[in-house]
Amino acid sequence: LVPFSCKVRGLCPSCDGRRMAAGAADLVDHILPVVADYRQWTLSLPRWLRIRLLRDKALVSEVLLVFVRVVSAYHRRRARHRGISGGQTGAVTAIQRVGSFANANVHFHTLVPEGVWHELSDGSLGFHPLPPPTDEDVEEITTRIVGKLRRLLARRDGDVIDDEPDALGDAQAEAVQLPMSLAEPPPRTSASRRRCAFLESFSLHADTSVDAADRPALERLVRYLLRPLISADRLTARPDGRVEYRFRRPDPSGRTSWVTDGATWCRRLATLIPPRRSHTTRFHGVLSSAHGWRSRVVPSPTAAQPASTSTSTPPASSAMRLARRLDWAALLRRVFGDQVTQCPRCGDALRVLAFITDPRVTADILEHLGLTSDPVPIAPARAPHDAPGDELDFGS
Repeated sequence: LVPFSCKVRGLCPSCDGRRMAAGAADLVDHILPVVADYRQWTLSLPRWLRIRLLRDKALVSEVLLVFVRVVSAYHRRRARHRGISGGQTGAVTAIQRVGSFANANVHFHTLVPEGVWHELSDGSLGFHPLPPPTDEDVEEITTRIVGKLRRLLARRDGDVIDDEPDALGDAQAEAVQLPMSLAEPPPRTSASRRRCAFLESFSLHADTSVDAADRPALERLVRYLLRPLISADRLTARPDGRVEYRFRRPDPSGRTSWVTDGATWCRRLATLIPPRRSHTTRFHGVLSSAHGWRSRVVPSPTAAQPASTSTSTPPASSAMRLARRLDWAALLRRVFGDQVTQCPRCGDALRVLAFITDPRVTADILEHLGLTSDPVPIAPARAPHDAPGDELDFGS
């Protein structure tokens, strides 16, 4: 049974899962060139800066621009040392707003090709690969980023206007906090800091890379970058009415999950929703739509091939390769393999026979399968909280 998408902005695991799979497929097939290895650069920010980024989407763009420019300048500088002048690089950034413990944590995952493009003597574009960065390189890049962000924030501090405290601001300030650690963290040694750097609560990680020829691995990495805010598999409604969200690893206090009431959980979710008219996926350099080299760098639609690991998958038709939006069957096949679209009895390909929209028929099917057929209750519309004479009782 495949339900219809709800189109809820930023919170529906089903819709966000489809966007994740479709976005990764589009990037790998139509945007990311095959010539380069790719490295993930992850920049995490101190908590005092996260609260400002949650409330100022313009500052998010400025901080991201500083980060990408420093990494791009590092690649161009290394290329010049190898005799490549005028080199250009590109990047794709996913802006994540949630941490590992359902806390508000604005950070950046940037996918950068390991090299630069440059014009050859005949006017064509060539790609010059670069060696991976060293630990010293990552430390130097982190120092440059922190220095430039200090100057940026010093200029922005003069423009800050103290807003009146509101419920969302209080929830955001609470959401960026984490419990204190039960024990003193072990000192970071050179072995535990492989291509990682920490400076003034800023951290930069650049130890994850994918080979240029391994397109399925690249698609898995892009899916990680574009992952949903909340995982439905780790969310459970307990019998006592409370909500439990399980962590992938224990938090600093040793907890393996967060148990809270429904109102507090909804309060936390409100802090994770991206602001309106703010893109969470950004393109930079030669991969941006405004760059003059983009059409000469990105794969052509007719040459793009799906990054499938199965050898039994029939070749995609020209219409499927040209289509930028894949259907559910194609996405399931790319994520889980061919078995989800293959009949377990006869081995033939499954296909959609009908869309069932009659409530009476769907209720009978769900009851036969032992699933609930009662619709989710929707609260009636009400006036805004600032309407004259309107008072909301949050304690009821």
